[in-house]
Amino acid sequence: MPQNQFQRMMFALITVVITVHGYVFYSLYVVNGSYFSSLEGATGVISGINIQGGVYAFGHYLPIWAVILIEFCLAYTLENLLGSPCSFKLACKVFNPAETHHMMFETAIICATVGIMCPAMSFLAAWMYYPYYAGFSIVTLFANWLRLVCFNFPFAYFSQLFFIQPLVRTIFKAIFVRDKQTEEKTQPAAMPDYIITVGREFCSGGAETAKKLAERLGYKYIDKELIDQTARELGMLPEYVEQKEEKPAGYFDIPPHWLISSGWYSDNNLSMSDHMKIINAQRQIIREYADKSGVVIVGRTADQILRGYPNVLSVFFHADENKRIQRCQELSSCDKNQAKKAVREMDRLRSDYYNTITGKKWGSKSNYDLYLDLGELGSDEAIEQIIEKLRES
Repeated sequence: MPQNQFQRMMFALITVVITVHGYVFYSLYVVNGSYFSSLEGATGVISGINIQGGVYAFGHYLPIWAVILIEFCLAYTLENLLGSPCSFKLACKVFNPAETHHMMFETAIICATVGIMCPAMSFLAAWMYYPYYAGFSIVTLFANWLRLVCFNFPFAYFSQLFFIQPLVRTIFKAIFVRDKQTEEKTQPAAMPDYIITVGREFCSGGAETAKKLAERLGYKYIDKELIDQTARELGMLPEYVEQKEEKPAGYFDIPPHWLISSGWYSDNNLSMSDHMKIINAQRQIIREYADKSGVVIVGRTADQILRGYPNVLSVFFHADENKRIQRCQELSSCDKNQAKKAVREMDRLRSDYYNTITGKKWGSKSNYDLYLDLGELGSDEAIEQIIEKLRES
């Protein structure tokens, strides 16, 4: 399958070239072949088209090559702008690409592509081949569109699924076999699924780096999803859970670490504050994710919650305060004083939360397996160091 934008465009190009020729053949020979062959003096479809003066399109008689060229331009544009991106998203709504067999997922993409492209191209064809010599009617146009969809959809589905797409993939692999072999050589060596916990200073770029790391490893990225899941489990609004996460806890909202560790604050304790209910729920959700492995979990004291679990790597991202203030200004369009205040306030909130819940010091190098300066390393180099650490483990 395509791995970059150039390959995606080439994949679409091969698909459209084969598809357009197939559809022109289907339209001229299968659907309208008997008409062309029945013209006076015609000895076949091609001779019938020549006797007619070409293929009727846009109110004129055009040669077959011109029809193919027009349909190619329309199909290639639609495939890149609509077909490819939308079909992948639709397939992802039904199947998880990380958990579904690649043949099943590719079949879902093909079906989604046909469902999008067939009606779209049929609509353009209804305009293209409309009998303008008889006058124009929107009802006739609509009827012609439905007729074309009914004719084209069965052919589109079966030809794409059983002939065109297998052929396209065979050609594509033959062309890009060297790229594929090179990519396989540069892939990280196979290693077991890990649980990576990420702590980060505000505006250090830690969350973005964690997301890129998850994409690189093919892991599930867990951050804001925790808010929605917590809200569902507790019957709270996600906005309320997020507000509680960001709002400083009161003196009686979160008990001392030693009291939490004692187990007295169980799920059945009706005296728990909402803050504590949210913390307990998130601890349980984090453990459930950890049982599956192959996850990157951001914040929420995950490094301490999962301490003692096998295959856990805890990472903390930090950066120079001036760089973080500058980044905050760029992201929030605020002045330097406002950015400085926001950076220090968010760091204080995260520190207070972490220190109270865990009894440890937030951001202390001794609490983490890797302590990385994103301001100096940059996101890509930091990811390389994490992967190297995983290989060594």
